[in-house]
Amino acid sequence: MDISYSDGRTVKDVVIAIWEDLGCEAPGCFRAFWVAEPEGTTGSPVIGYCSAGGSHRTVRATAAEVSRMYPGIPIYRNGKPVSGV
Repeated sequence: MDISYSDGRTVKDVVIAIWEDLGCEAPGCFRAFWVAEPEGTTGSPVIGYCSAGGSHRTVRATAAEVSRMYPGIPIYRNGKPVSGV
């Protein structure tokens, strides 16, 4: 899957990385981001910050939500595949 941005950039063959959600009102939440590679350090939220959902208390819950929306897209946490989703 490719992700295109309004400035014309395209990231090909994206994967999903789960990171701490630093924008969440409650500490300890996680959010899924589109990234170019599992070890990527920059990305875009899979579910926008103004949308319902997106932040979860566990990595597994975050992965489950995005895997339902985007089946088959690899999901990673700290560069390693998230299993059991």
